[in-house]
Amino acid sequence: MAEIFDIHKKKLRIKENFKKTPITKLNDQYVGLAWFEGEYKLHRHNVDEFFMVIEGHLSIEVDGEIRQLGPGCCITIRAGEKHKTKASRRTLVAIFEPQNVKIEWLE
Repeated sequence: MAEIFDIHKKKLRIKENFKKTPITKLNDQYVGLAWFEGEYKLHRHNVDEFFMVIEGHLSIEVDGEIRQLGPGCCITIRAGEKHKTKASRRTLVAIFEPQNVKIEWLE
């Protein structure tokens, strides 16, 4: 059955930063929302992931190159790429990735 999701209602239920809260499953991918604020440690995954900034501003370093994303901007991070994020204020991000992502911490 087709479902409608209100991101603005869902975001109010997310209390912790950097914790992806799944909204729905799309084929073998999960779509989730997460608040980013502050800096997240350098890491990489075994699978691709896709970020879409909904609110705020996200600075993301991918393999040493810093990218800036505002509302409506998206980025695909390929499996194995080293990356870390930084948000100077609370930033809402939609994340598309498999639920069983393996993380390798690099710092």
